[in-house]
Amino acid sequence: MTTSSPYTPPRPARKLNVALLLALAALATAGGLWLDSRASLDALQQTLTQKAGAASGVSKDVQARAEHADKTARENSARLAALEGKVGDFAGQAAALNSLYQEQSRNREDWMLAEIEHALNLAGQQLQLAGNVAAASSTLEAIDARLAKLDRPQFIPLRKALGQDLGQLKSAPAVDVVGLTVKLDRLAAEIDALPLVIDHARQQADATPAPSHQGVPAWQRLGEQLLDDIGQLIRVRRMDKPEALLLSPEQAFLLRENVKLRLLGARVAVLQRQDAPFRTDLSASERYVRGYFDTQAPAVGVWLAALNEIKTTQLSVRVPDISASLRAVRALQGRPQE
Repeated sequence: MTTSSPYTPPRPARKLNVALLLALAALATAGGLWLDSRASLDALQQTLTQKAGAASGVSKDVQARAEHADKTARENSARLAALEGKVGDFAGQAAALNSLYQEQSRNREDWMLAEIEHALNLAGQQLQLAGNVAAASSTLEAIDARLAKLDRPQFIPLRKALGQDLGQLKSAPAVDVVGLTVKLDRLAAEIDALPLVIDHARQQADATPAPSHQGVPAWQRLGEQLLDDIGQLIRVRRMDKPEALLLSPEQAFLLRENVKLRLLGARVAVLQRQDAPFRTDLSASERYVRGYFDTQAPAVGVWLAALNEIKTTQLSVRVPDISASLRAVRALQGRPQE
């Protein structure tokens, strides 16, 4: 009997199983790797999706901002164009206003020069008619002060002429008009208190003492009284001014008023710088006082001395010429010189 040996598979089958196992293992590993990769891809896709969403939101915001900026730029362009138009309008208005201002300035300057010429004409008339040097000096000083405030070079020739005329006015002899009028007013006020010649005669007659009749018989007293009464009726005395004793009270009042009127006329002549009427009225006043007033009285002597002092005043002084200032003003006005 024959014994059989155990079955031994062939070698290629074993190699196939091992290869299959290795393939399965590799497949499992690949599957695991695929699953990991898939999960990573999903996560990455989700992240990319989120980032894409965020980027889309940022893009929309940027687009909105860009649109807003573009709109703002267009609005600013429109505003700039409007502002440029307004600037152009303002420039035109400024040019018109500047032209108007220049015209107004020229008009104001013309008015001022006309006023200065008028003031100089008045000052010249005061000098020629009344010799009022003080008023003319004040006028020229006021004009010079007004021009000094403006401080314009075109007025320099006028200011030089004003300074020249002012120098002449200040060097001219001055007449104390106020002092003379005060003295004449005082003489007129004192005329009522001055005694007349007739007043002095009456005072002497009243001051004659009555004779004493003590120890005299009655018949002798009667005779002396009769002689005294006759002497009162008839009195012989020497009188150089007989007309002064013939004044009635009414005539004495009129005499005093006449002297006052003469002094008032002299006062008016002083204000008008008229020397001839001034001296005529003073001489008439002196003649009245010496002819009808008591020249022996101290008050009358003082009054006549004051009157003689006033008579020494010279009213007819040479007044300066201010035509240089007038010529300078007319030159600024472009007018021909007269």
